[in-house]
Amino acid sequence: MNSVAQSPTVSECWNRFTQAVDEIAPNKRLNKIWFHKFTPVKFDGRTLTAMAPAKAFTDYLMNTHRELIRRALIQSVGEGVELHIIKPEVAKEEEPPKLAASALVTPSASTPTHATNLNQRYRFDNYIEGESNRFALAAARSIAESPQTTPFNPFFVYGGSGFGKTHLIQAVGNYCIQSGQLERVLYVTSEQFINHFIQSIRTQRTTDFAHLYRNVDMLILDDIQFFQGKERTLAEFFHTFNTLYQAGKQIILSSDRPPKDLQDLDERLTSRFASGLVTEVTLPDYETRVAILSKRAEERRTTLDPLVIDYLANHISTNVRDLEGALNKLIAHSALMGRDIDVDLARVVIKEVAPMRRVQVSMETIAEACARFYNVPVQELKDRSRKKEIAMIRQVSMYLCHKLTKHSLRGIALHFGRRDHSTVIHAVKTVEDTMSKDPTFQTDVTDLMRDIQLKA
Repeated sequence: MNSVAQSPTVSECWNRFTQAVDEIAPNKRLNKIWFHKFTPVKFDGRTLTAMAPAKAFTDYLMNTHRELIRRALIQSVGEGVELHIIKPEVAKEEEPPKLAASALVTPSASTPTHATNLNQRYRFDNYIEGESNRFALAAARSIAESPQTTPFNPFFVYGGSGFGKTHLIQAVGNYCIQSGQLERVLYVTSEQFINHFIQSIRTQRTTDFAHLYRNVDMLILDDIQFFQGKERTLAEFFHTFNTLYQAGKQIILSSDRPPKDLQDLDERLTSRFASGLVTEVTLPDYETRVAILSKRAEERRTTLDPLVIDYLANHISTNVRDLEGALNKLIAHSALMGRDIDVDLARVVIKEVAPMRRVQVSMETIAEACARFYNVPVQELKDRSRKKEIAMIRQVSMYLCHKLTKHSLRGIALHFGRRDHSTVIHAVKTVEDTMSKDPTFQTDVTDLMRDIQLKA
């Protein structure tokens, strides 16, 4: 009697299937990279259904390994059985939010709404002050307390990825809404602004677009560096900036570099950025890292031994995002493994998440490692392919080149067939953002980085 006739459970079917994949797959890594992240849903005798994580590689997996999957199904479940992959509803959240004129509903001061596009978790009361951000924080508070009379307009904050810029600039907007000083506050990332502008051109609604962005009391624009090289977007933003500035409306901008270093940006814009207040947020020092860990642990209602806090603060010195990520992973390890949070457990977590030292490794070695890890031809990473799954693998490759080599952004871009260094900046930010939201993706990238370093 075959396995289908015995009506196995969905878990039994899935276990048999993944075992068969291990036996058939030549590199023995398909389960590690792909199938262990899927959740079996049901088996009706003819179709084995599983839910995929919210990742960009699902379609590529099904297309590339269709024959292997068919053979594994025959071997494990039976002839004629198909694998059906469904995507979770939360995957829709990965799409950039669409802004409409109706989004600018006047929010209540007591109950802020999502109309502002602000994240209400970003507040002054949970932003940790230190030497790395003291001046920028003082300026931000001053603007928040007197947004209509402050001389700091525009307010330009720059610093490295994960240094706390987004938290700081959104805290200004949240304070102004909650205190009732301003009604129309709008926060957008540069990517959202660009996408919305392109959409307005496509639908012939550029007037609506201009009306939306030029009729606010405060515009907060994150990661302005991604406007580089986008001439029509820059022209539109120049007019938006002028309209708001002349009307006395507050403009807050962030970037990973100061205005003078924003290449390919209209000089009229960079001079206007510099005419207000330009402040830098730098790498948090040890004391600030300790304070951040203590505050975040308190918010999570977790008590941490001072020795654990000291260990984390000493071993993660890159940025706030890495620090908070290590803490979250530590708490998760403790809960899932039933272990107390101590220095021994912190050591385990640090080995998994601590940033690696740069090693002498070539970009071609990194590209080949990524191609091998995701089972794609290395040449596809250098071609002009815009396939979503190839684009993401290319971004991972660029991210690792940036982290593991000393090549310039332009040099990395050229290696992967791109001319604009902003492509690499975008890739690094995309990978870091995805890692912060998707633990399985973070594990993949960390494992890949570790493998490359061990073989370097």
